[in-house]
Amino acid sequence: MTGIAASYYDGRTPLRQPAELLAIGDEIVARGPFGERRARRAEVEISEAMGRSPRIVRFADGALLEVADLEEFARWLKVAGFAESPVVRLQKRWSWALGSLLGTVLLIAAIYFWGLPALTKVLAPRIPAAVVQSLSQQTLTFLDQKVLTPSNLSAARRAELTAYADRILQAGAEHPGYRLHFRSSAMGPNAFALPSGDVVIFDQLVELAGNDDEVAGVVAHELGHVAYRHGMRQLIQSSVVSFVVGVYLGDVSSIAASLGALALESRYSRDFEREADAYAARTMLAAGRGTEPLAAMLERMEKAHNAKGRAGSAWDGLASHPDTAERIARLRAMR
Repeated sequence: MTGIAASYYDGRTPLRQPAELLAIGDEIVARGPFGERRARRAEVEISEAMGRSPRIVRFADGALLEVADLEEFARWLKVAGFAESPVVRLQKRWSWALGSLLGTVLLIAAIYFWGLPALTKVLAPRIPAAVVQSLSQQTLTFLDQKVLTPSNLSAARRAELTAYADRILQAGAEHPGYRLHFRSSAMGPNAFALPSGDVVIFDQLVELAGNDDEVAGVVAHELGHVAYRHGMRQLIQSSVVSFVVGVYLGDVSSIAASLGALALESRYSRDFEREADAYAARTMLAAGRGTEPLAAMLERMEKAHNAKGRAGSAWDGLASHPDTAERIARLRAMR
């Protein structure tokens, strides 16, 4: 058959040499100033079409032929009896390309919304306790240095709230170990829990509360996040690769800031919030306090947030909690 013009590279030097590419029987033949190269068809690799990029015919030892005339090369391949792969043929059909793109998007979405949550539910309990404790401690230290300030509540008031919360929680369901901390911040009424069980209550939330039962209800809610490992599951889901690398390389400090932002923003999913609310409701009901204290506290926090306007700080206590009104209604239905 008629040959086609190509450029030959021996794979050892950058020297470009003119060549003629032919298909003779079951062999691919390259002829030029370098002599003649022969190889069986099955022993050469022909690159796929990539836009206007030259096509490559590669020999097993690294030598290659580069063909710039794409249309002529396509005809040469057809005459020589080479068939393009099904993938290449499908790529040329926009309907298949669009379908593949849509399928890829759907697959990624399915992994993110269902696969990753399922994976994190399995992984979170397997994170060593020492790692969780170290990460949480570094996170609290980071927040104390960058965001939070010491509590303005008196030592007696902090002790009183801690003792009261302990009585409520001990009367309720079995709880994970926890430590109550008090801090002040310009973020407004808020509270968050770290995976280790360290629960931080802002002075502004204490001041907003109508009574100590409302503060205890918030503590019980935050312990629900700890009990179900919501913080760790959320962190894993948002940064699976960096988390795994950080844990196994011992570089937990690099993600302390990320966990700090996650804790303060409290951007838990709707399911996570429902689980934590249900946990708090069981605790408060078992302690004989009912669910109204937590419902009332959520209502106060929502009103405080609304008073600042929806364009207010992204750190407001309920700015990112889903469907607060729905949560309040659900809690009140449990009492």
